[in-house]
Amino acid sequence: MNIKNPIIMTESQFCMWRTLFAIAHADNVLASGEIEYMAKILEEVNFTPEQTGILKDDITNPKDIDQMFAGVSDVQDRIQFFDLARSLVWADGDFGAEEQGAIIKLARAHFLKTDVDDLVGKINLELEDDYVPARRQKKSDNQSKEQRFRKTLFSFRNRFLENISR
Repeated sequence: MNIKNPIIMTESQFCMWRTLFAIAHADNVLASGEIEYMAKILEEVNFTPEQTGILKDDITNPKDIDQMFAGVSDVQDRIQFFDLARSLVWADGDFGAEEQGAIIKLARAHFLKTDVDDLVGKINLELEDDYVPARRQKKSDNQSKEQRFRKTLFSFRNRFLENISR
């Protein structure tokens, strides 16, 4: 998991780590595998001494998961949280119902906080960069394909937003 990084950690990133430590307490059991996982994080991630102290306190004194997650403002930090949380909750060999419920609740909060339109715009830009139309195609054909693509993409977006708001 070598995550050592010489750059200064943002508040969102630090909240992501605090949320990760809080999720370990979701089932009210701090297993040895989870403790080892968190100790490894403290060794490998370049936290300041103050941040290390806060996280050590988070290990012994459970914090409110929702409150910690509310501070994770960056979408990439939230995505990284879910990747790390999967590893943490399986560190003890048991992904309990309480942990599952907490992860599902946070996933819903993540999707509600995520600006889907912004992500769709980023995806569109990435696809446009990769798309080089053949010179012999008519411009109207390209617009038609682009319009069909956008319509399909937005239909997925709408279904996604409908399902997440339930």
